[in-house]
Amino acid sequence: MSHITIALIIVLTIIIIPLILVIMHNKQIRMRENSMLSFFKKVAFVHNFSFTGQEVLRNTVLGLDGPKRKILVVEEKNKNYDSHIIDLDEVDSCKVKKIYAAININDYKQNRPEEYLQSIALEFTFKTDTQPLSAYFYRNADNSLYEIRELETRVRNWETMLSKMLKVKTLSSIS
Repeated sequence: MSHITIALIIVLTIIIIPLILVIMHNKQIRMRENSMLSFFKKVAFVHNFSFTGQEVLRNTVLGLDGPKRKILVVEEKNKNYDSHIIDLDEVDSCKVKKIYAAININDYKQNRPEEYLQSIALEFTFKTDTQPLSAYFYRNADNSLYEIRELETRVRNWETMLSKMLKVKTLSSIS
């Protein structure tokens, strides 16, 4: 065999093996997402929800049924799904919550603040003594630093939309 043929085989092997691994990983992500969406649709069907807004994230799906003033949140945890139905009439506030890791002052000068960001969530606080509920848009273990800007924009859009819905209900109940 010539040296060119051997070099070509080595180069093709180096290209093909990672390509196969990437394709398998992407297929696994799509299957997981489809499974989560299937669960989401089943819960929505059981509760007769019709969504006017929906957000599909890596481990979370949110759906807003505007006329019923309900939000369905489905989150994947350890290959199981948790679902929560949030009644907007019981919500006191809806805010974006960012959680940062402890910052060492010496490292802070070298790193950007985004590198310490652990999560970005949409946190619902309730009028009753119920614990707040968070829908996570970003988690540093699951997402890339490069996704922060887009995910923060998306969570802020949800915050704005839901806060307006909460104010409208508050104003109509005062009248």
